[in-house]
Amino acid sequence: MLSVLTPSFQYGRFLGDALASVLEQNGLEVEHIVQDGGSTDGTVELLRAAPPGVRWVSEPDGGQSDALNRALARARGEWVAWLNADEFYLPGGLARLLDAAKETGADVVYGDCVFVDEQGRVLRLVPQHRFYRRILEQFGPFIASCATIFRREALGEAPWDPAVERIMDWDLYLRLTAAGARFHWVPYPVGAFRVHASQITARPADQFEDSYRRVAARWHLGRTRASVEAGRALHGLAKLAAGSYARQFRARRLRGRDLRWFRSAEGWRTAVALLREVYRLPPPSRLGERSNAS
Repeated sequence: MLSVLTPSFQYGRFLGDALASVLEQNGLEVEHIVQDGGSTDGTVELLRAAPPGVRWVSEPDGGQSDALNRALARARGEWVAWLNADEFYLPGGLARLLDAAKETGADVVYGDCVFVDEQGRVLRLVPQHRFYRRILEQFGPFIASCATIFRREALGEAPWDPAVERIMDWDLYLRLTAAGARFHWVPYPVGAFRVHASQITARPADQFEDSYRRVAARWHLGRTRASVEAGRALHGLAKLAAGSYARQFRARRLRGRDLRWFRSAEGWRTAVALLREVYRLPPPSRLGERSNAS
């Protein structure tokens, strides 16, 4: 079983897309655990009408990291995925990651993500490369959490630090790296990261200086401007070697198109085009059937 953890607070306008994208994943057993922080925007009503596979709680919490730890404590899966309430999965993504996990024995398996706007329309593809510890430490968290699964036993009991408010993904990857976890990249578009004004990453980074200091001190990063630029250069070279810039360029033709494949025929066609034209991959059979029917 795969457990998808979704922390949520006042994101009812987006949560329906996250729920639908998990429900439409095929080829695997999934439980969706939503940990809501006591929303008053219609989130609870939406969750009450959710399918039985959605296990949810709405209660006060200590922020996103605390919500993730609470959700993890309720998870039953051997594998864990992290999908924020304003994000959604692409078709076949989770199954592709699980297949790679079985083949490689890795502890963390990640793919690529697509940046979309508030309405779910494509902004740009953000493809990645194989894992390099030096790039993670010097450049930063290049792995998209919405395109990643984790082996449950590798996470431990409470892997997210509630005192880290913004870069909890980076802190988690560094923690797993230090523990000897094995990372594996799959060149496949797995998740959609929604860009909007109310998300925490839209706020200035200097508002979260304590989080950056805490993570840097914990993992002895000692980052300087020169080391960050070196990490950025290595990141670019790794993407070039992986063919990711070519995929990024091919995906430009999809800009502005709806990617919510679980909502509309246009969304299905965009997902098909992303897989066929950008990744040179056949779409999952279920996607093909829906696209033809549309």
